[in-house]
Amino acid sequence: MSITVNSHYNSYLPPHNIIAEEIIIGYLLSDSIIARNIINNIHSYLFTLEKHQILYLNLIEIYNEYSRADIPKLINKLWTKNLLKIIGGIEEIITLIQKTQSISAYYDENIHIQYFIEILYYYYIKRLFIQYSYCILELSYIKNISTQQIYTKSTQYIQKIGRLLSLQKRNCFNNLVNQFILNIYLNENNNIDVNILSGFKDLDELTHGFKEGDLIVIAGRPSMGKTSLAINITNHLILNLQLSVYIFSLEMSKKEILDKIIAINSNVNINNIQQKIIKSYEWNNIQTTCNMLLKSQLSIDDEGNASINYIKSQIKKYKTKKKP
Repeated sequence: MSITVNSHYNSYLPPHNIIAEEIIIGYLLSDSIIARNIINNIHSYLFTLEKHQILYLNLIEIYNEYSRADIPKLINKLWTKNLLKIIGGIEEIITLIQKTQSISAYYDENIHIQYFIEILYYYYIKRLFIQYSYCILELSYIKNISTQQIYTKSTQYIQKIGRLLSLQKRNCFNNLVNQFILNIYLNENNNIDVNILSGFKDLDELTHGFKEGDLIVIAGRPSMGKTSLAINITNHLILNLQLSVYIFSLEMSKKEILDKIIAINSNVNINNIQQKIIKSYEWNNIQTTCNMLLKSQLSIDDEGNASINYIKSQIKKYKTKKKP
C-alpha cells in the first residue's frame, strides 16, 4: 500500500505499540508453529519501526525457504544485505527471543497471539486515519478539483479502513483478560510496583496502595491529625520513593507544611523549629533534611481559594514543565 503523507505527519511520532511489535517478531524467531498464524494474518506495514519491518520481511524469506526459523541463516542473510547493524545486531535478535519466552509463561499461546496481532491492526488503523486525513487536506487545497472528486476519494479512504475494521471482530472478554496479564508482565519486566504504598502498613492494607486515578479522602473530626497524616505520606513519597507530589493547601501555609516535613526528618520538635529554638547539634540534621528537600519533587500551592479548574490548570503546567 503506497500512501503519500504530508511532511507535517512525519514530525510527530505516529500511534504505535512497540511491545506488541517485539512480541510478534519474537514469536517469529522462536516458534515455527505460531509463526504460520502470524504470517497468514499480518503484513510488514503493520510495524512502526523500520528494524521490525526488516526483520519481518527477512523472516518470511527464511520461512519460505526452510519452513522454520533458522536464526544463523537469518543473521547471515541480514549481514549479506548490510542490514544486521540497522536492526540492532545479534543482540537485538537475542533480546526479542528472550522477551517472548518470558511472557509466554503467562499465556495460552493460541489465544494471546491473536490479541497482539489485533493490537498491531489497531495502531495501524489509527495511523491510516492520520495519513488519509492529510491526503484529504492536500486534495482540498488543489485548485480546479471538484468537491465531488474530493468526496469520492475521501469515501474510498473510509471504505478501506472499514474493510480493515470488519476483520477486527474481537472477543472483548479475551482481550480484557489478555490486557490484564500483559499489564502484570510489563510491571514485572520493568520492576514497577503496580500500586504506590503510603508507608503506613495498616492504610496500605485497606487501600492496597495508591492507584492511578484514585481519589482518597482522609476524613475525621477536627484536630484528629488528618493534615499530619497527609504530610507524613507526602514525606514518604518524595524522599523514600522519589515521586512527584503537588500539594494544594486550603488552610496551612507553605512555611507551616515545610516546618512539619523538616521536623519529621530531622527529629527536631516542630515547636522549636517554629520558635527558632534550635540547639547546635540539631543544625546538622536540619541542614541534611533541607538538602534532601531541595532535590525532591515537591510543589506546594497555598493560594487557599483553589477551584477544580485552577487545580487542573496548575497540574497541567506542572506536568508540561517536567517534560524534558
